Amino acid sequence: MKTLVVILMLVSFSFSSYAQRITELEETRIAFSPSPIILTETDNPDEYSYNVSDSFAAEFTKNPMAFMESYFDISNFIEEVKYKDYDSYLVRFHSSKGFLEANYSKEGVLNRTRQLFKDIALPLAVRNELWRQTEGWSMVNNSYKARGQGKLLDKELYRIKVVKNNKSKIIKIDPKNIEQERVAGM
Repeated sequence: MKTLVVILMLVSFSFSSYAQRITELEETRIAFSPSPIILTETDNPDEYSYNVSDSFAAEFTKNPMAFMESYFDISNFIEEVKYKDYDSYLVRFHSSKGFLEANYSKEGVLNRTRQLFKDIALPLAVRNELWRQTEGWSMVNNSYKARGQGKLLDKELYRIKVVKNNKSKIIKIDPKNIEQERVAGM
């Protein structure tokens, strides 16, 4: 009887030790890359509107033209809507801060753009110029308007409302007219 108990114990230990053997698995990577732009319906048949997702909104407002070039492929877009046979395409990208409208020819050439953004972070040169013009004032809100032909912007304008001691005024700054600061001179 003792030998039977000893044999059963040895067998049970061998099974339990075999069950605790560690099996090493290969590393698995899971990635999720959300789409930065989502097509939405519009009332105009030749106008296409894209919502910029919130996670990409900061990148979009910082440089809308670069954002459009990175995430929008006009040749793929034309291929998808070629059956409609338009002379031009109006594509609009918008976020909670503003929008960029791009007008493309039938062949996919960028004809003109228009941008309008509100309450955005101002570029450093514009902030410095605003400070020079309104030292001691506080910015309440701002807007940015731009338009251009092709990839080049012809006209840009920041319209900034500032307040001080219950007085307010509007400052208009054209970034092309700002003198660049020199860090060091020789």
